[in-house]
Amino acid sequence: MASDHSTGSTCLAKTLSYDELYLPDSDDVYFVGEPERPPYGRPVSESARQLARNVRLLRVAHGWSQETLALNAGLDRTFVGAIERAERNITLASAEKIAKAFGMTVADLLTPYNIKGA
Repeated sequence: MASDHSTGSTCLAKTLSYDELYLPDSDDVYFVGEPERPPYGRPVSESARQLARNVRLLRVAHGWSQETLALNAGLDRTFVGAIERAERNITLASAEKIAKAFGMTVADLLTPYNIKGA
């Protein structure tokens, strides 16, 4: 007779042996894991490199540390460092925050600057 919490039907379950649990047939093996991460040093666009150069140039010209720029732009310090190393492709919103911190437009931030002696 079924208990008060039972549906009244019986579930037929197969009891697996140790060999069946840990030595499956090769056709039955599936690997589920994390997706492959992109390799370090992946190609970065020329725009990202130009942005990285300009952010560093402007930050140093203002006499700011990465932390000061991050605070002024509302970003994380490590994110600013990654931008300066051209390790991150940033969103337009982040570019706008950085440009606003410097008092300029995003277009100005992407403009190549020629520095004599550099």
